[in-house]
Amino acid sequence: MVDNNNLSKDLLRIEGRLQEVFQPISPRTAFVEELRLRLDQEMVKKIKSRKVKTGLLVAGGIVGLAVMVITLIRSLTSLPNTFKSISKNLPRLRKREQVASI
Repeated sequence: MVDNNNLSKDLLRIEGRLQEVFQPISPRTAFVEELRLRLDQEMVKKIKSRKVKTGLLVAGGIVGLAVMVITLIRSLTSLPNTFKSISKNLPRLRKREQVASI
């Protein structure tokens, strides 16, 4: 098992060697500006897509809620008709049960 202390020393040694070998350079200002512009454009795209996803989610929720309310209203308004149908057919069902039991 490698000791964390030895690992840290090794990494520091490698870092020191890399600093000796590689000379730091500063990038061209045109490159920096172009890169900054591209990154900004990507962020704008991500924000727009996030807004679209959120909008679709909200719209789907509203449509689902509307369908649920309409279904609830229809079931409540058809409830009296259901009771009438049951009370109208109940005597026939009782007669059938009596005949079947004989």
